[in-house]
Amino acid sequence: MPDAPPSPLRDFTALLGEDVFFVPCEQGTKKPLLTYVERPFSSTKLEPYQAMFSAGPANIAVYLGKASGGLCAIDFDKDEDLAAFLAANAKLANTTQSRGRRGGMLWIRVEGGYPDSCNTTQFEWRADNRLANIYGRHPAGMDYRLICGAPPLTIRFEDISWPQGWELPWVSAESDERRNALVKQFGQPFYTNSEGKRVTGINERYWAGLHACETRVLFDPDDKTFYHYNEQNGLWQPITSESIRETISARMLEIGRESNQASLEKQITQVKLGAVVNTLKGIVERRGAFKSKKRVIHVANGVIRFADDGDIQFGDFSPEDYSRNQSPINFDPGAECPRFLNELINTAVSADDADLLQRFAGLTLFGYNLPQRFLILDGTPRGGKSTFVRIIQALVGTENTYQLRTEYLNDRFETFRYRGKTLLIGSDVAGDFLMHKGASMLKVLVGGDPISAEGKGLNGDFAMFGNFNIIMNCNSRLRVRLEGDAGAWRRRVMVVRLENPPPKRRIPDFDKVLLREEGSGILRWALAGFVKLQEELKAHGDFVLTEVQKGRVDSLLAESDSLRLFMQQRMERHPHTDVTSNELTQAYAEFCGDKGWNPLPGTVVERQAADLVLEMFHTPKVHSIERDGKKSNRGWRKVRLIAIKPVAYELEA
Repeated sequence: MPDAPPSPLRDFTALLGEDVFFVPCEQGTKKPLLTYVERPFSSTKLEPYQAMFSAGPANIAVYLGKASGGLCAIDFDKDEDLAAFLAANAKLANTTQSRGRRGGMLWIRVEGGYPDSCNTTQFEWRADNRLANIYGRHPAGMDYRLICGAPPLTIRFEDISWPQGWELPWVSAESDERRNALVKQFGQPFYTNSEGKRVTGINERYWAGLHACETRVLFDPDDKTFYHYNEQNGLWQPITSESIRETISARMLEIGRESNQASLEKQITQVKLGAVVNTLKGIVERRGAFKSKKRVIHVANGVIRFADDGDIQFGDFSPEDYSRNQSPINFDPGAECPRFLNELINTAVSADDADLLQRFAGLTLFGYNLPQRFLILDGTPRGGKSTFVRIIQALVGTENTYQLRTEYLNDRFETFRYRGKTLLIGSDVAGDFLMHKGASMLKVLVGGDPISAEGKGLNGDFAMFGNFNIIMNCNSRLRVRLEGDAGAWRRRVMVVRLENPPPKRRIPDFDKVLLREEGSGILRWALAGFVKLQEELKAHGDFVLTEVQKGRVDSLLAESDSLRLFMQQRMERHPHTDVTSNELTQAYAEFCGDKGWNPLPGTVVERQAADLVLEMFHTPKVHSIERDGKKSNRGWRKVRLIAIKPVAYELEA
C-alpha cells in the first residue's frame, strides 16, 4: 500500500495537538478562506473543511486561546527582543518556535487564566480571538519556518518572566482595577486641602490594604509574628515590623511622586507608619495558619505531596502549603545511597532496626510527630550513632533543629527557643540525661500537648504544640526519671542499640562525605521510610515494634526503676528488724551488679529511698538506728534485707 502523501495539516496537528483550531488562509496573508469564528470545532475535523488546506496554495493559521485548548503565542518582531525574553525564560527555548522574516513566535499552552490579546513595542501577546500563521508564505515573501519542532510547553501565565522595563498592558490594567477596589473597601489613600494641592493626612487602612494586596504576608496572633511568602523557596518566613514599615514607606513615597503630591512625603512618619503596620495585623491575621501540617514534605527543589488515596506527587512550591521548614537536599527520583546503607546502617544494626531507623528518618523529614514517640540510640562507642544523627539533622535542615537540654526544660524561657523548629537533638548525652527534673517535659514535647512559651524580654506568652521529633544518642544506657509514670514513658520511647564492633578504619567527617556523594539518595531513602510509616499509622496508629525492640524499652524502664525493683525483691517488712542507709545502698549496688545494670548514684539512692520505703513499707526514715554501739545511724525500722525474692517485676502498664 503506498505511503500517504505529505500533509502539513496532519504534521501540525501531531505537533500542536488534536484540540487545535486550524484555519486555512490565503497564501501570504492571514485572510481566512472561509468564515470560522462561529464555526463548531467538530466541523473542522470534517473532510470539506480539511480539504481547504490542500485545494491550492494556502497558509495554515491557528485560532488561538480558548478555541484551541489554551494554545497562545508570543510574537517578537526583533531578534534582540526574542533573545532577551528567552534569557529570562530559559525553559521556553524548548517550546514550539516558528519564524517569518525576523524575530520569531513562541507557541505555549497556558494553564489557568491569561490576559486579553495585546500589542506592545517589544512583543505581541496573541490569545483569544487572534490568528497566527505557522505554515505557508509570509507577507514579505519568504516561507514560515519551524526553528524548534518540539511540542508546545504548558506553563502558567504568572510563571512567565518578563524582562525589566518592558511594557506590560495587563499590569497597568490590573493596577487601576486593584486601586479602585482598594478605595471602595478602605477609602481614599490620603486627604488634601480644599485646593487639592497639599496632603493633610493619610488613611492608614488604605496603605495597610495596599500592602496586603501587593505582597503575600500574614500575621499569626498566637506567634505574634508577621510572615511573608518567599517565591524562591516556597517558605513562609518571619519578617519584622520594621522591614514592613520601610516597604510601606517606600511605596508611599513612590505613589506620592506618581500622583504629583510631593507633600505626601511629610506624612511618612514613624508614628503613622506604625499605625499602618498595626492596622495591617488585623487585615492579614491568620490564626492557626501553621498549627496543622499538610501531608507534604518540602525539599530544596519542590514539594512532595501525599494524597489520602496513596498517590504521591512531586510538584512546585505553593503558598497554600503554609510551609515554614524545608530540607536543603534536592529530590532526585533515581538517586541511590549504597555507601550510606552498606557502610553505616547495615553494618551497625539489624535489619529490623535499620527499618525502624528508616521510618523514623521519614518522620523527621515530615516534620510533625504523628505517632508521638522519640528515639534513643545507644551502644557501641564510635559505632555510627553520631554520624547518623548528624545526617538526620542535615536532611531536616540545621535551621529547623535545636539542641535538646533536659536540665533547662523547666526554665521558663527554654521552650521559646523551639519556635519554628521541628527536630530536637540530644547529641552524645550523659547517662543521667533523662534523670533531670525537666525530662518529664519530653512527654509534652512529643505528645501534641499545648505549650505556653515565654520569650525573654517579650510581653505575654506564645502558644505552641508539642509536635516535635526528638532523637538522642548516648554511649551508655540511659536511665529515666519515671516519677511513677512508666506507662507514659513506654508509649513514648523507642530504643535502637548499636552493638556491633566499630569499623576498623575511621573516615573523618563521614556524614559530610555521605551527604556530598549521596545526599539525594539518603533523602529518597527517608521518603520511602515515611511512606512505610504512613501505612503503619493507618493500620495500627503507631510504630510497630518487634519483641526485641519492645524488650529494650522494658529493660530501660526496669533499670530506671531499679531502686523500686530492688525493694520489691530484696526487702520486706518485719516488726523486729531495721536497715541503715549504708546497708541499703550497698545491697542495692550488689543487686544492680547481679542484673548487669548501672546503679543510681549514692546521693540519688539516699534521696529516693526515703519516699519509696515510706510508700512501700509504711515506715519513715529515722536517725537513731543502732550499729556498733552508736544510735545515730540513718535508716528505717521494721524492715529488713532478704535473699532474692522470687517475684516477677512488672512496670505500670
